[in-house]
Amino acid sequence: MKFLVSLFWGYIFSFIAIFIITAILGSNEISQGTTVLNCSILAVLFTLTSVGLNSLIKENKK
Repeated sequence: MKFLVSLFWGYIFSFIAIFIITAILGSNEISQGTTVLNCSILAVLFTLTSVGLNSLIKENKK
């Protein structure tokens, strides 16, 4: 469940980051679908990173 929340927040943060970068650099006729695709890719990468870090930090209960 916590990784679904990470995916949700990753999507929101990536949308904000892409929006800011696009606003600063200019859109250059970028379609809306490309932005959604980029947000989805960044959100999945964020979630996979959090899963990896969680498995490294998690202690074994033996």
